[in-house]
Amino acid sequence: IDRTMLILDIFAQHAKSKEGKAQVSLAQMQYLYTRLRGWGGNLSRQAGGRAGSNGGVGLRGPGETKIETDRQRLRQDMAR
Repeated sequence: IDRTMLILDIFAQHAKSKEGKAQVSLAQMQYLYTRLRGWGGNLSRQAGGRAGSNGGVGLRGPGETKIETDRQRLRQDMAR
């Protein structure tokens, strides 16, 4: 956790009104969106298309990477 995220967490803890909570939540999502790098998780492509296909060595199958799906989810949450 870095300084900015710590400050946003403190604001989130002290937000009382619905509008205040929504503003802090949006600020956190916008911050996470710009900092999204995968956090060391599995960044391989998600399965899509043929589940039983034998891809060869070094081939990446169809599908979106985890970062792409995380960014898409954050964009959808920010749009709400």
